[in-house]
Amino acid sequence: MTSVKSVSLLFGTILFATVIQLLPLSGYYFLWRPNFLFLVTIGWIIFRPNYWGIGFAAVLGLFADMVFRSPVGLYVLVFGVIASLPLILSRWLVYFTIVHRCVFVFILVIIFELLENAIFGLWGTPTDYRSIPIRALLSGLIWPIFDKFFTKVVILRP
Repeated sequence: MTSVKSVSLLFGTILFATVIQLLPLSGYYFLWRPNFLFLVTIGWIIFRPNYWGIGFAAVLGLFADMVFRSPVGLYVLVFGVIASLPLILSRWLVYFTIVHRCVFVFILVIIFELLENAIFGLWGTPTDYRSIPIRALLSGLIWPIFDKFFTKVVILRP
């Protein structure tokens, strides 16, 4: 699946995730927003591990650094480290039920947010750990949409 259609599908999903990520939310709801770029990264790694791996996650992390205006290397490190787990378990994750994959994404997002906040804490930036469970829960609840998309479009397409 390295044709022009698959590359356009890849860029389309990244663009869609970026647009959803940058939609303005007001007040406290901003803290509840899942990281859609991270969910797209996980989806591509789980369902196409032979094509997309840790390097792909690091490139998307660099893109996330530019989009979120964070210090360069923060999301490269976090995306790269956390993407290693679905890459290692990708052969098993394809056969898991959707509930098990949602729980896996829930755990990944918790680890992602803890690592991100720990790095911000090392830099002396004030961090808020209270939004982590809500973000992880919302990411786990949104994951079936991503899972269905990747199952129908990415796996079933030759």
